[in-house]
Amino acid sequence: MSKPQFFEKGNVKYPAKEDAMAFWGTEDLPVFQVVIGITYPLSEYAISRSPETSPFIMEYVLEGEGDVWVHGEWVRAKAGDTYILRRGERQLYRADARHPWHKLWIMFHSAYMDAFLDAYRVSSGVYHADTRNAFQTLIALSRSGRSYGDICFAIAECIHTIVLSAAAVHGESDGERIREALNAAVYKKCDLSDIAAQLHMSKSNLIRIFERTYGVTPYEYLLTAKTDAAKLLLSSTNMRVKEIADSVCIGDEHYFSTLFLRRVGLRPSAYRAACKEN
Repeated sequence: MSKPQFFEKGNVKYPAKEDAMAFWGTEDLPVFQVVIGITYPLSEYAISRSPETSPFIMEYVLEGEGDVWVHGEWVRAKAGDTYILRRGERQLYRADARHPWHKLWIMFHSAYMDAFLDAYRVSSGVYHADTRNAFQTLIALSRSGRSYGDICFAIAECIHTIVLSAAAVHGESDGERIREALNAAVYKKCDLSDIAAQLHMSKSNLIRIFERTYGVTPYEYLLTAKTDAAKLLLSSTNMRVKEIADSVCIGDEHYFSTLFLRRVGLRPSAYRAACKEN
């Protein structure tokens, strides 16, 4: 049995503007107590659930952006992102006040979903995974007028697709994604906060993932990459030391020279002379 719901600000505990359908299946089905819906942009939108009452949450951001509380930190979710929140955890998420999100979502209970998520190593988080088609199918199923018994397995299949899409992004390795972003930042003036925002993760999470993957901090890796780029420019071009320092965005010439000496053992000019001798 389904029940259409349209929530307006003031009718529920949190400000919301949502078009949703609720289904109350039995616990022997793959998923039960399912609600599928659309959230429309509202700057005051914010959700808070305690671990005792939290279901499984999967949402796709169509437009706008907002923040999701993941492992003790706020993580930004933007258009094209999917976020998954597991049951039994504190669930907090909120729309950006200036660009509130428009999103598709499903919340549900399931006896096997914890094991399924564990099998694919999908934890609560924001994933840059394109799951729009799966969510649009969920919306279509919820509005089909068919009984829940007829659509519950199709709903479960959509959920599986969402999880597998998140797992595929995770499988690319967050560490590798961070390393690629660091390599791309060699000739740019940006810091770790900029790179973290680009990858839709917090700075502390970026540092933790990269250090766990490669055994070195991302800052140290980036300095090494910039130093290696400077060595190449010193040995293969006639660029002045100041120009090279500017190219790799390492402060002023004096700071660059001091940093280069500390990491290479020679001043830039001495390194260039040694390269010419060889």
